[in-house]
Amino acid sequence: MTGEGSFPELIRDDDPWQGSLDVMGSVHIRVRQWEPGRLTAVISGPGAWKYEEVFAWLRTEYPHDAVELFHHHPGDWMDMAFYAALTVADEGSVTRTRIFGDTLAQRLGPSLYAMEDPEDESGGYGGP
Repeated sequence: MTGEGSFPELIRDDDPWQGSLDVMGSVHIRVRQWEPGRLTAVISGPGAWKYEEVFAWLRTEYPHDAVELFHHHPGDWMDMAFYAALTVADEGSVTRTRIFGDTLAQRLGPSLYAMEDPEDESGGYGGP
């Protein structure tokens, strides 16, 4: 169930919401489907640091799907933007591995940059 070309289809684009109470800033999640049972989610925004909560939410929302999760931290006057691949270990800890935004855009298509959050002042670079 891929969209334009060989890119996954965007199946969920929730409005940004306020992150956890102890984190400032909004959180935005977008889910793309490659085929039934295989999803890629990108969580973005300055409040998107509660990875364990996001994985738990995705397991609840998509219990029968394999989900890859990526984090986009938007740039601002204080912080450089970055993208990261997130992996969860058996005991529940989450590892963040920074990647180039262009690497993720090659996989997910041009809509990755076209749909960045308004708070992002980075212009899409997001290097490691």
